[in-house]
Amino acid sequence: MACELEFYRTAGGREPALDYIRAQVKAHRAKIGRALRYLEESGHEARRPLADYLGDGLYELRVAVEGHRHRLLYFFHGRSLIVVTTGFLKKTGRVPPEELARAARCRADWIRRFGGTA
Repeated sequence: MACELEFYRTAGGREPALDYIRAQVKAHRAKIGRALRYLEESGHEARRPLADYLGDGLYELRVAVEGHRHRLLYFFHGRSLIVVTTGFLKKTGRVPPEELARAARCRADWIRRFGGTA
């Protein structure tokens, strides 16, 4: 089921995930863009190895390019909206706790400002 995809925006107007993507070289941005289109088209049906559930309502989109392991964290709002919160370059085996905490704060802020349930 196709979903609408949006990037989380802080109250001050920053978009952490989009900022991360824009900071990458062209080949990496292109592959990240293809992965985001896959996520948008697949929605809740997206599975490993490209997407995985991390717990507490948070998911990761996995994009490997030239030995780099990009991760974009996101959550679903209802059945049709994906909100991409943050992006980072994964360097360890597990998603770093500080990245999970940052994505959780973004999710809580989005829900507080735009409604819905946690």
